[in-house]
Amino acid sequence: MERSLYQLRGSARLPDGSVVDYSDRTDHVAHFIVAPDDAPAWATNWKELWTRAAAAETRANAQEARLIELSLPRALAREDWIEIARRVAKALAKRGMVVQVDIHCPIASDGGLNPHVHFMLTMREIKDGKFAQKKARHWNQEFYGKASVIRREMAEVLDRYCQKRGVDYHADHRSNLERGLPPAEVRLARWNVLHYKRTGKKTPALERRDRERAAKAELARLEAECREVERELELARAEEAAPIAPMNSREPMTWPVRPSVKAMTARATPDRPTKAFAALMSSVSMDEPSAPRYRP
Repeated sequence: MERSLYQLRGSARLPDGSVVDYSDRTDHVAHFIVAPDDAPAWATNWKELWTRAAAAETRANAQEARLIELSLPRALAREDWIEIARRVAKALAKRGMVVQVDIHCPIASDGGLNPHVHFMLTMREIKDGKFAQKKARHWNQEFYGKASVIRREMAEVLDRYCQKRGVDYHADHRSNLERGLPPAEVRLARWNVLHYKRTGKKTPALERRDRERAAKAELARLEAECREVERELELARAEEAAPIAPMNSREPMTWPVRPSVKAMTARATPDRPTKAFAALMSSVSMDEPSAPRYRP
């Protein structure tokens, strides 16, 4: 029931005596419940619905509902948000689920609107005016594989409606991993934090978020270390490739250039060879080919 109150932005005293109050939030746009055609009247009353859903469970840690969230394009009007949410809820109700629908529109991090829909689905079918003794296990198949079937249907409803309204928008039901995108930032509903403040115990979603944040922080630290090592390697390669400057000199290193044979013989004659030509001839053996010369 606490989750239902969070979506509804309501306040009430829970069966354990604690009081929850989300009425200070001003982002609530609309609330309604969509039930199968043969459902009793109490199924459309949120308090009666979730009180009975909790009573049908025998385990203290039993799951009482499934949660789905759908983001909406900003280009659509508010009345369009309600119509899209109702169409999606009807598609779920045809399977036998009772769906509580709440539309929220808080301010996003970029200062614009963040319209989205919360769907809260029952886990049991209603038979003979009450919840069935056993959960509808066949519904699990609808949510296997990251609920790809449900996601695809929701994307199709959204795309058809946007096309009808002339809004350039395309919903992709695939996950970020399948689309080659980084994982989405973990954002939890506020009731998880309030539950932790009130009881001192973290919800499973809050524990999962903390683990993911710690893993991302460790990954960022390792990536920073890798970048630093790569920078040091590049500096070492650049220093190794740089020429060695002469000791005790600020001038660039230059190699002595020896004159060519043609230059040395330009002024030489058979009778009077130049000193350079004589020095060259004395260093060359006439019996064997000269060995290659290397710079000092």
